[in-house]
Amino acid sequence: MSLSLIRKPFIMQSLAITVAVFMMNHAQAANEQTQIQQLRDEVKELRALLEQYVPQAKQENDASDLVETPVNVAKNNQDIKSVTKASSQESPLVFTTASGAQVQLYGFLRGDASYQAKGGNGIFNRINTVDLEGKEKNNDRFYSTATVTRFGLDFKAPIENADVGAKLEVDFRGGSSNDTIRIRHAYLTYNDWLFGQTTSTFLATDVQPEMLDFNSPLGIGTFRTPMVRYSGQLNSDTSYAIALEKGNDDNRVPAFTTKLKYDFAEGKGTTSVRALLTEARSKVAFDKDNKQISANDSDLGWGIAVGAKYKFTNALQAMIDYSHVKGDSKFLLYSNNAFNVNPTNLDLNLNEFDAFTVGTSYQMTPKLRSTLAYGAMFASDSNDFAKQAMTDVTQNKTLQQAWWNVMYSPVTPITFGLEYIYGERKTFDGQKGKDSRVGAMARYSF
Repeated sequence: MSLSLIRKPFIMQSLAITVAVFMMNHAQAANEQTQIQQLRDEVKELRALLEQYVPQAKQENDASDLVETPVNVAKNNQDIKSVTKASSQESPLVFTTASGAQVQLYGFLRGDASYQAKGGNGIFNRINTVDLEGKEKNNDRFYSTATVTRFGLDFKAPIENADVGAKLEVDFRGGSSNDTIRIRHAYLTYNDWLFGQTTSTFLATDVQPEMLDFNSPLGIGTFRTPMVRYSGQLNSDTSYAIALEKGNDDNRVPAFTTKLKYDFAEGKGTTSVRALLTEARSKVAFDKDNKQISANDSDLGWGIAVGAKYKFTNALQAMIDYSHVKGDSKFLLYSNNAFNVNPTNLDLNLNEFDAFTVGTSYQMTPKLRSTLAYGAMFASDSNDFAKQAMTDVTQNKTLQQAWWNVMYSPVTPITFGLEYIYGERKTFDGQKGKDSRVGAMARYSF
């Protein structure tokens, strides 16, 4: 066979093989293009899912990581599943009871320490009983405690088109030794009704300046008492509440309290006006010689109050609260006795006083804030109560107190605080006492 005849089949086979290889390469390239396009489509879907489940700030930070490779696509799919799973899980501090009520646990662990240069017998505020000059016995004392640690449970259960809820909150300031459990709040709510124990409607703790001292500022109240209360809305910014509350133990009828509250637009602050009607009642009492010194008698006690808090900037806010009360010693802190008894005719002499607080808070950084405030109580010195109290050094004509504190939160749940308090009291006969303390606090909230 000639060489030309041998080469011809060989050339034809080579051409066939070349064409086949070319076709295979072309098919493979087309398949790779299809895969790449599929990956691009999947990345687009992932981006859409990220917009739905991941905060915008995280999207912007992670956008540069969305490289169109099979490895990153698989990783992003796994991340999306993790985000979706996390969003569907409840917080470990929220659980559901057998009856279907949702329960949330809250509170804080807190430790306090105080160095007292002058003052009363105890770690926290007792401006109305600080030592009088010349009779000091509580100077230069150090105190510490963890009894203000607090635990609470909030319950919520929409049942049969009704809004049903409850609260139980306790701390460890009960008993004479202040180391047993004490109920602070314990009530249930049914739509607009509240039944149980909580802060009096006559008070407005939301307008008081921040104070590190657990016993709260002079000039305001924190009285928690059993009550029945109805609350409602006049419009989106204005609400009201009307309540019957337990007053003094000897009273035959509950105290009547009411509040009208207005919230400024854009969360700038709030203001409220409040009123109180209560019974001042004495029981029959005898002295050591069995001489009657009081009789069953009663009178009408009353009070009015107004307060406001306003945020001037995101960092600066101010607050003020004023109360005028006659014939009551329960609702406002550090006040005198509600009345004393005229020894001649056994009539009740009602105490009457004004109380107020004013303060300002400044958020220096997102983690650091400070409050400067002043509180006072001025009792009337021209009535029969004042005349009868001239020889009673436990009753005060004036109380004044100023405080400055700094609160630092290095991370969200932890707060450290440092505070200085200076105060004075003056009795009806002119004796004076001083309060000078430095306090520190560490708190973990949950």
